[in-house]
Amino acid sequence: MPRQFPLRVMAPDQALFEGEVQGIIAPGVAGYLGVLARHAPMVTELGPGVLTIVEADGDRTYYALSGGFLEVRRDQAAVLADTAEPAREVDVERARAAERRARERLRSGARDIDTARAEAALQRALARLEAVRKTRQ
Repeated sequence: MPRQFPLRVMAPDQALFEGEVQGIIAPGVAGYLGVLARHAPMVTELGPGVLTIVEADGDRTYYALSGGFLEVRRDQAAVLADTAEPAREVDVERARAAERRARERLRSGARDIDTARAEAALQRALARLEAVRKTRQ
């Protein structure tokens, strides 16, 4: 059995996961990164995307993240998410509607559109939909 390490996933309002894992794949701001047991210590910023947790039994659990931080220390890791939503709790229709609204705002080209805010909303919606898609594979 592969080596394991303790992981905690926390959002401001709740602890979402705590347990032994084989590894994680996290959405870093410069791209996805993987962490296995005995990873070098680090702290890195996370962007919007899907956090994949490979649990001790090999099952995979997915969370849609909007951003946050990942800290790895001496054979343990912690994800401090700005927001995190388990894939099993995503309201797919609501996420699709949010994606449509964000794309429409970005396409409109109106001067009063906050482009950064619309882009962030689009990325959050896409992360939610991708987390759901991964659970169905």
